[in-house]
Amino acid sequence: MSPNNETASKRPLRVLHIAFTMNARGTETWLMNVLRHIDRTCFQMDFVTVKGEQGLYDDEIKSLGANLHPCTHSDNKLSFLKDLSKIIKEKGPYDIIHAHPYALSGLIMLIAKWYKIPVRIVHSHTDRRAVSNDRNPLRKTYIWLMKKLININATYKLAVSEASALSLFGENSKNLSIMHCGINIKPFRDNIEADIRTSFNIPKEKQIIGHIGGFNEEKNHQFLVAIFAELLTQNLNLHLLLIGDGPLRKNIEQQVSKLGLKNNVTFTGVQQNIVPFLKIMDVFAFPSHFEGLGLAVVEAQAAGLPVIASDFIPFEASVIPELMEFLPLSEEKEWKSAITKALNNKPISSEEALKRIKNSDFNIEQNIKALSTLYTQLCTSVDKEGIQ
Repeated sequence: MSPNNETASKRPLRVLHIAFTMNARGTETWLMNVLRHIDRTCFQMDFVTVKGEQGLYDDEIKSLGANLHPCTHSDNKLSFLKDLSKIIKEKGPYDIIHAHPYALSGLIMLIAKWYKIPVRIVHSHTDRRAVSNDRNPLRKTYIWLMKKLININATYKLAVSEASALSLFGENSKNLSIMHCGINIKPFRDNIEADIRTSFNIPKEKQIIGHIGGFNEEKNHQFLVAIFAELLTQNLNLHLLLIGDGPLRKNIEQQVSKLGLKNNVTFTGVQQNIVPFLKIMDVFAFPSHFEGLGLAVVEAQAAGLPVIASDFIPFEASVIPELMEFLPLSEEKEWKSAITKALNNKPISSEEALKRIKNSDFNIEQNIKALSTLYTQLCTSVDKEGIQ
């Protein structure tokens, strides 16, 4: 029996998640839903945040009994290795390490094996195969090396989609499962009154095109704003609602200002509960350059919204096909036509949409069952076979 698991039957399994700043983004929101719903008498979840910044979820993480350890210097690999080593050595021992950053997981697995953490999981949340800066020779070499370290040192691999699995782990990877990130459907059932239109000064007669996502290059806000500007020339009763924050927000605000759209576009910043915002939207647009899955797309479907998404979004995200349309980013006319059509067409009721999400793999309750079983089985296997 391994030293980390010798008392596993008497205490919770200790799981160390490595993530970015715990803000309301896809991966981090999913992790929060896992923390909220998992049996915390069986699993003690701690978090290392590799950016070392204050996050929206930090206080809630601590209130739920989890420990939060900022680990700065993610851009300085030697400093990162030193900081992570110190956290594992001083706060451990851990039974499981579960890493969520993309290439950085290679270094995380190296350190985890050095400190004999028996179960070492890498979780791929994105498909970066089309990302241009990953083709830079230096960056390409770094990613190749990190993938090698993952394959050598990880004991198990998870991915949110087939595309994200191929992106980080390649073909024919062993010890791999696809686990679609689920959402918490309870807020969609609750009839909580929130007058978002009044709070953000959006006229009642306006039809709303919505988007949720960090202001980063991959989310392609510039494309969406340009499409919206053209749609507005055809229909003045439109409003664009952008939920999120990030490094490119000022750029997009400048684009909106130059196009004279300030009265027709609302920037809400990060919102912990996005359901009231989804409920006032008429159509959801998601023109990303790349995604691992696109959890916001699943949330939009749970609200019964028609979704117009780029064809870079994995088709597994189409939980309710009647609500989904995938289009190439090169076809701007098709985007305008599809959004116009969706504004006046609701193929199924919001009640039916939520029911179908509830019965799918995208329900967080299904995730919790699968993840709890996986953690237990992997630790049991280590008990029998010893640390690899």
